[in-house]
Amino acid sequence: MGLFVELILLSVIIGLIRGGKLSRFKDINFKKMWLFILALVIQYFLVSINLIEEFHYFDKIAVYIKQCIIISYVLLFIGIIVNLRYKSLWPVLAGSVLNFIVLAANSWKLPIIEEGLELIGLDTLLPLYTPIVEGTKLPILGDIIIVSKPYPFPRIFSIGDIIICIGLVILIQEIMLTERGNNNIKFNYLGRY
Repeated sequence: MGLFVELILLSVIIGLIRGGKLSRFKDINFKKMWLFILALVIQYFLVSINLIEEFHYFDKIAVYIKQCIIISYVLLFIGIIVNLRYKSLWPVLAGSVLNFIVLAANSWKLPIIEEGLELIGLDTLLPLYTPIVEGTKLPILGDIIIVSKPYPFPRIFSIGDIIICIGLVILIQEIMLTERGNNNIKFNYLGRY
């Protein structure tokens, strides 16, 4: 999730450099976007609680965590589909489907290469993850891509995450550079539109 936050901030900066306006975010129809936002909040909460190594109640609430994962993806898919007027949400949908498939195939746990745990500062495998072993299904879709130093915030993520990030960056550009009532992205090239 940290990766998404960093990319969103970077995308906003790029949008401002390209002449986009933050004020255009107020033109978003939040009545249609709330499901999308709620799904992201649920997923952020699940990841955050998962990072609390001292949290000892995962066994008792494991079934509820799985239900929350499923609910968050259902909300996410509905939220994306009702907002597909933003063409940039197509890659977000594609990446989310890939992540959903690998979770569903592995008992609602995300496969992760164990080398990546140490990289992100964790000593043990956390409850929302499962190690990639010989019997892991669709390991190529798990958290297998490592971004290490010199990047200051080491990360590990999946192919689905990359596709989602690309979509989110384009979405922010689409919002910031599109005038109200215009569905096309406005590109500024050498001072011309």
